[in-house]
Amino acid sequence: MADNRQLLLAAYDQYSDAIYRHCFFRLFSKERAEELMQETFLKTWQYLELGNKVDNLRALLYRIANNLIIDDVRRKKTESLEEKIEEGFAEPAGSDHKDLERQVLLREIRAEMETLPEDYQRVLVMRYIDDLEPREIAEILNTDANNVSVKIHRALMMIKTKFTHE
Repeated sequence: MADNRQLLLAAYDQYSDAIYRHCFFRLFSKERAEELMQETFLKTWQYLELGNKVDNLRALLYRIANNLIIDDVRRKKTESLEEKIEEGFAEPAGSDHKDLERQVLLREIRAEMETLPEDYQRVLVMRYIDDLEPREIAEILNTDANNVSVKIHRALMMIKTKFTHE
């Protein structure tokens, strides 16, 4: 029990911010992201206390977070990204022209990501927000790295196509 506690405390220090960001960029809600991040660590604690052995704690945390996100999305329909932006969710940080352009492009990319299938959104967030390698994503999602790489490539091509045809 003491070993599990130390393991989880160390994991919390190391991964809580990353799990929060992952949840946030999947749900676009600060409150829900924080709740799901906390619930992720609670479920991980419960899993460890049952005596289950964990080879890769980081992968387990992301797997639990992903399952919680999927459950959350299924339970209730979330507001669209555009409504969040209108409420001031991603206001530009400054008045600098380049910064404003980056913010507008980021909003457009985020809005376009919402049109992608859920599994494509998931791998893009894990790759470019969480900075996970395809093999790490594969382990989290219980699939192979080639499958992950193909999904990342297809998702990027879908987004690129949107921006090159406008």
